[in-house]
Amino acid sequence: MFTAQQFSQLAAAAWSGPAAAHIASSSFHQQPCGYSVSSFTVSYHVGPAMYYAAAVCPFEAIATAIAAAAAAGVPVSRYKAQRVIARTAAALCGLASIRVSFAGRARRHRVARLFHG
Repeated sequence: MFTAQQFSQLAAAAWSGPAAAHIASSSFHQQPCGYSVSSFTVSYHVGPAMYYAAAVCPFEAIATAIAAAAAAGVPVSRYKAQRVIARTAAALCGLASIRVSFAGRARRHRVARLFHG
């Protein structure tokens, strides 16, 4: 799903608290019988504290680590993390950018004018 660099960039983009070092890693295991599993781990290091999460879903790992930091009282924006994760997931699904553009606003106003007189 992600290369190691992409996953690390996503983890960095989702963090909005005080300056922190982060470590993001992904691993893929495949057994000879055909069973395979991916796992993603993220840890944010703020001073002497570490907020760590591991999950099968990369988005869940990032959200859990940020939630752990927020629960410990670190001033992070969970909303920003949610927005970054949602935009990344939408882009992976092939949706157009969620960003409102001039053309999008003009279309919306034109449609509103046609329907509402």
